[in-house]
Amino acid sequence: MVVAEDILSDTFTAVLKSFHTFQNKSSYFTWLTRIALNKMADYYRRKIHRDSRIFVPSVEYFNSLIDPKITPEEEVTLAELRIQVQKSLALLPKEYQQLLDLKYLRDLSNREIQIKLNLSPRQLEGRLYRSKKAFAKILKSP
Repeated sequence: MVVAEDILSDTFTAVLKSFHTFQNKSSYFTWLTRIALNKMADYYRRKIHRDSRIFVPSVEYFNSLIDPKITPEEEVTLAELRIQVQKSLALLPKEYQQLLDLKYLRDLSNREIQIKLNLSPRQLEGRLYRSKKAFAKILKSP
């Protein structure tokens, strides 16, 4: 409501200041409406300009999102995990290694894998299931 009152006040102020320029080329109502529309447009332009200031976060903020700091202990644990995964993958048949590599290490979509290996969706689904099952079995074994 305050916004409407402000625009109405600005409109009447503009009408009073420029009344002497009214030349009867249109009706008084049309002239008054055009001023009101211009004042509304001015308000929204100012509001957009004021509200749309660009916020530029620091480089450190972006780095923390992309490369979060991990502790040295976490780095060692991750390195050990990578080695264990690689060793486990090496125990699988080549076909299973390839499927799991494409799906989880290279992060290809099912469609991309289907095209690359010339498989139907159903074939890929079955082979991925068997690959994951074999991989899980290896990870569970002592």
